Amino acid sequence: MKVYVKASARLHLGLIDLRGELGRLWGGLGVGVNCPNVILQAEKSRSLSVWGENSELVRPFVELFLKKYNVEPKVAVNVKRTIPQHVGLGSGTQLALATAVALARIFDINASVQELAAAVGRGKVSGVGTAVFEKGGFVVEGGVKIRNDKSILPHSFPPVIFQDSFPDDWFFTVAIPNVERGLSGEVEANAFSSLPPMSTEQAGRLSRLILMSLLPALKEKDIKTFGAALTQIQNIVGDCFASVQGGRFASSPSGECIAYMLKHGAFGAGQSSWGPTVYGLVEGEKQAEKLAVEVQGFLQKSSGGQAFCTAANNRGAYIKITP
Repeated sequence: MKVYVKASARLHLGLIDLRGELGRLWGGLGVGVNCPNVILQAEKSRSLSVWGENSELVRPFVELFLKKYNVEPKVAVNVKRTIPQHVGLGSGTQLALATAVALARIFDINASVQELAAAVGRGKVSGVGTAVFEKGGFVVEGGVKIRNDKSILPHSFPPVIFQDSFPDDWFFTVAIPNVERGLSGEVEANAFSSLPPMSTEQAGRLSRLILMSLLPALKEKDIKTFGAALTQIQNIVGDCFASVQGGRFASSPSGECIAYMLKHGAFGAGQSSWGPTVYGLVEGEKQAEKLAVEVQGFLQKSSGGQAFCTAANNRGAYIKITP
């Protein structure tokens, strides 16, 4: 038996509450996108082998899974494609979940996607990546439970409080400036711990924008209102992270790309996670392709980098099992 898994990137569109006064911390929103992708294939073998693109990143996930479920290391994993690392596209979570889901099918382990995420060390801060892996679409998650001292309760997985399809004619133009990559690992954890407290007003403003503007606009397919709310959310969140990323956005080229896309037809724009990836929301594939070409030219005159367009992924990961 062979298990083939294809998982797509996600755009992380912002956090909700960095204060934690209500007993939950962070929360977030994001959307699955069709590309770039993780593609891997697993099958039973006489011994453990992991090879292919960035296979050194996959082996630790395999080892965590085998230890968690106490199964013999008799599996071969071929990593055919990966998402660029540490640029804000959720590469680690998608790679971890693709690995865990493939192994669960191989070893006939009945576990939810959330349980598998926890087994391979994901979902400690954000549940967006796990949710879009499972079902795709646009997601709002409610953050992790915390104690009075702001420490996270064990086994607290961010619950999905909203998940729905993204309109088929809404596209993203995505740009990855050729600059220093976003934070990850211990550096990311230290950055979170050193953030100044978000004000009650900022947390309230974010919640109100999401509940009373962003989500109703999504249900009504009102791209103009959705985009305006998204840009406001991104600006507030960016300002809260300015002390650890050097400004509202991760780099000058990232901020300049956002401004360029807003000036040239994007209804909303912002930075995905720690960046440097940024995105602009546009209506229609032709407009997205046109803006991607223009942004690519803009990048070539500054930092360099890559621009492309993509639709949302409303399906989640694709899994195929063959004899």
